[in-house]
Amino acid sequence: MRTTRIIFGLSLVCLLFSFTAVAQTTSTIEGTVSDANGAVIAGAEVKASGTTLASERSTTSDAEGSYRLTALPAGTYTLTVSRTGFATSTSNIELTLNRVVTIDIQLQVGNLVGGVANVTADALPLLETNASSTGATITPQQIRELPVNGRNYLDLLQLVPGVAVNRQADPEGDNGNPVLGERSGNNNFFIDGHPNKDNVSGGPAAQFNQETIEEFQVLTTGYKAEFGQASGAIVNVITRSGGNAFHGAGSFFLRNEAFDSSNSLDPTVTDPP
Repeated sequence: MRTTRIIFGLSLVCLLFSFTAVAQTTSTIEGTVSDANGAVIAGAEVKASGTTLASERSTTSDAEGSYRLTALPAGTYTLTVSRTGFATSTSNIELTLNRVVTIDIQLQVGNLVGGVANVTADALPLLETNASSTGATITPQQIRELPVNGRNYLDLLQLVPGVAVNRQADPEGDNGNPVLGERSGNNNFFIDGHPNKDNVSGGPAAQFNQETIEEFQVLTTGYKAEFGQASGAIVNVITRSGGNAFHGAGSFFLRNEAFDSSNSLDPTVTDPP
């Protein structure tokens, strides 16, 4: 009996860890479909298509006009809403990871043959009113275009309010990347939803080339318990995926020490690393 209890207890612990081991890497689009007068439309077909999906996702608005599309990877999507008697609405949306985005669609009355109303979606709001967490998402454009010395994507943590990057300290030590006063060792790292934290020295357990990173989210406070094992920041990273066409990238980087400069206020310090 005692052995059975021990096995049951260990199984329960493993089960709890399995729930917290995988972080949220996909997003959700939800909203309400209505007509020009504000009356909800039930039975409207809502489709999301994009290059990150093997096939389009679709759902139907319920009796209250609500729809919800879940488990969408980060990327650019075309949202198409159609209903008999109304013009089809299409809009383009750039979706970042781990977000719940509300997009209400208003259909215009159209002929039975069908018409199309192209909608230019506004930029997604930076503030999520339905989320308690604070932080920021480093987008693919920022990763691709901002200059980073050493091609370490984690240097872009400097773009997030409350995060400091101490280049003079050990990047894997407690002073490397403090967040809101927390030690760097209290941060947690995820790659495609799986833990990537060095529990001994702190920092990421495995480093990845910047070219393989699609985007990453940095949560500083108020994040969900699904992340866990951190009192500092959560660095939630997703890698780039492939496609139907063969493609690649080549790059060459040169940094000449002749362009380095020392700190004129500290004569004991030579050229910076």
